Amino acid sequence: MNNSADFWHSVDFLSRQLCVEWQQSKRRETPKDAQCGQSGLFVSQRHDVLKKIEKVILKMTQSISEGDAPVFSYPNKSSWDSVRFENGIGIEPARDQKLSHVRFDSLQSVKKFGLMTRILSIIYNLIQQNKYCTKRDLYYQFPELLGSQTTLDNLVDNVACLLETPRWDLHVLATCKGSVAGDLQFYSDQGHFVDCSVSQTGVPVPAHMKDMQNMTTGARFVLIVEKDATFQRLLGDQFCHKFRPCIMVTGKGFPDLGTRLLLRALWDRFQLPMFILVDADPHGIEIMCVYKFGSKAQAAENRFLVVPNMKWLGILPTDLDGLNIHESVFIPFTKKDMDKASELIGRPYVLANPPIATQARISSLGFKFEHIYPDKLPIETLVKYMSLGHEVLGVVHFVLATTSCVVTNRSL
Repeated sequence: MNNSADFWHSVDFLSRQLCVEWQQSKRRETPKDAQCGQSGLFVSQRHDVLKKIEKVILKMTQSISEGDAPVFSYPNKSSWDSVRFENGIGIEPARDQKLSHVRFDSLQSVKKFGLMTRILSIIYNLIQQNKYCTKRDLYYQFPELLGSQTTLDNLVDNVACLLETPRWDLHVLATCKGSVAGDLQFYSDQGHFVDCSVSQTGVPVPAHMKDMQNMTTGARFVLIVEKDATFQRLLGDQFCHKFRPCIMVTGKGFPDLGTRLLLRALWDRFQLPMFILVDADPHGIEIMCVYKFGSKAQAAENRFLVVPNMKWLGILPTDLDGLNIHESVFIPFTKKDMDKASELIGRPYVLANPPIATQARISSLGFKFEHIYPDKLPIETLVKYMSLGHEVLGVVHFVLATTSCVVTNRSL
């Protein structure tokens, strides 16, 4: 398979096409955007973040000195009305954003005000000392006040909005759950060399780009896989060897910031074609859209995280009829699945992309198919249908070996 001239011709054709599009997009960038793109992420200078914190605290003390109750105000990210969408850019904050207000003189928000102030103090000290801590470490500094890890996570997000600073510049890191394998090498902040091609199970994706310095690769494409089970199955089938040189990444479900930062860095630095494989259900489609268009919660940061040129290879809901899969393999929707399907159809990036909208509507019909059910996946049925052999997971062969899909309407 990896010697197929047609396959590599299609991949290289797409790569050249994407490079042209990338160069055109760079010409439209502002100087600030260009600086962000060169590094693969937005890096605020440490002193800039410190000044922002000092400005917030100064404003708070001035309000107190004038006899007024201090207030923290930041964009409200809970509603889709607070964001807008544009193809090629992704989800970004709306021009007329609604604000959330956390007041010191309100019984409903005084505790939150105090917690945000405490977190600002910790972040200030971390940045001054150029140190980092995890969200988990931060939670255990005062767990009795926070009550839950989710409360702390939301507070850190609110502080990032208050400071108008990407979360990765606050020196508070979330544990990254993604893995990467294949032709990729980099150095950690401590100078450790990491070669992703030598691992049998994948290398953990670092939580911050400081630990992915001096990246090098000879890869010609990147495959993103929704689930770790599929990722491990493909590694066991020697996918990265048979389709070398390539890179394979999984976010193990809904992607975290570290995994999305890695993919955006690979795009910014190497303009590699990227293809994604997800389940044929609303949750799979949502995950694909987060990689490609961004999320509502990270509206202010999406332009440093999304890869709008990513291609959705499958499994497309429209593929299922042609695969002759026995009905026993399909899984009935739960209420959660139905709610997700209904909500997904109305999202701005779905409405703006008719091919994706078609797939989303078909995926909402009440049954889902997960491509890595080891005890149920009809590999023989798929292989017979595709006539592609047993050496690699049949579904991946279908979407990668059908070479015309790479540069035509087969990929979305």
